[in-house]
Amino acid sequence: MVSRRRYGPDMRLEPVTADNYRAVIGLEVHEDQRTFVATNLKSIADAWIHRPKLQPLALFSGAELVGFTLLERDRPDELHIVRFMIDRRAQGRGLGRKGLAAIADVARAEGRTELVLSVVPGNAVARGLYAAFGFADTGEVDEGELVMRHHLAPSTHLADQHVTGSVHRVGDQ
Repeated sequence: MVSRRRYGPDMRLEPVTADNYRAVIGLEVHEDQRTFVATNLKSIADAWIHRPKLQPLALFSGAELVGFTLLERDRPDELHIVRFMIDRRAQGRGLGRKGLAAIADVARAEGRTELVLSVVPGNAVARGLYAAFGFADTGEVDEGELVMRHHLAPSTHLADQHVTGSVHRVGDQ
């Protein structure tokens, strides 16, 4: 489980809890993006059904809830980003990149060397974000989505200089 770890001066990941799940469910993408990502309600339900394999996390910029991710730890060297979204009201502010950096730092802290995700082929905005962050298309297709991988080099991310708190796996608390 991730416990209030900060990434840079204003980005952090927090577990989805009884205190914040309604706000997380209220996050939404733009109308033209809705066919590209499952709702957060479905993602939270998936996490409940498949616990502890899936971990739902809220993304905060300062005090503002700006996004959501669902992580899966099914292979020892990989962290699988099952879902990733930034709320429509927070898009265009560089928060997608910061959110990915936060997830990468979690993976590194757990000793993982790769991030893996899949993306709908027609989602050019997400594909561009992922490619700019360092994800590469593997040529694999999983349930109609393109699989992308990002090899994690040892961190030189500025966020490492601003870390407060610690990262815990689900059930380690």
